Amino acid sequence: MIPAEDTTRSRLLDAAEELFAERGYEAVGIREIAERAGVNLSGIKYHFGSKHGLYLDTVRRSMDERGSAEAWALLDGPPATREQAATTLALFVRAFLRVLLGPEESASCACLVLQAALEGGDAAELVAREFIRPNHERLAALVGVLCPSADARLRSWYAQSVVAQVVHQMMFKGFIARLRPVPGEGEAGLDRIADEITAFSLRGMGCAELVGAALGALAGAGQGARER
Repeated sequence: MIPAEDTTRSRLLDAAEELFAERGYEAVGIREIAERAGVNLSGIKYHFGSKHGLYLDTVRRSMDERGSAEAWALLDGPPATREQAATTLALFVRAFLRVLLGPEESASCACLVLQAALEGGDAAELVAREFIRPNHERLAALVGVLCPSADARLRSWYAQSVVAQVVHQMMFKGFIARLRPVPGEGEAGLDRIADEITAFSLRGMGCAELVGAALGALAGAGQGARER
């Protein structure tokens, strides 16, 4: 049986994530969070000390426990060859895009982290220290395998470009849908967008010769899975 106080804490975190993702930190009151969670107002002080403490714990949980962690984990340990690195990049872009444009739970988590980064203060520092910086270093290391002659500054720019393209798809999806035909429903449609981002990124890095191998490897893996 789950202890009652653990259930209360989780309900407060769930409610806070929904509300902070919808409207940001300043626009949400602690009474509203407690009512959404269905717990006493005193529960916030007991478990988190304050609204600020609840906000930081909500951001931290969103970074640690939701789908983006699995996407970024794909970048652990840079591959040995440029071909493997290109395929890893394609896998990462697919996984990260599914997080941002997939189930509502994952999307709200991404919105919360983005809002924390934009609002500044302790939450922004938390996101930068525990999420942005280490993950950026992982992606820049992968870029280093793809572009061994690029210096640290250029690797950083390439890594930022990849992430920016994926985040752009989430932030402006309503406008993007009006600019081009919808590529398809569900994960298949998202994967087509991801592959376009991967191909564009590899060409921009001067790795056009790796596009076919990277996307071909993903297509082959998908075909094998369907046959099994």
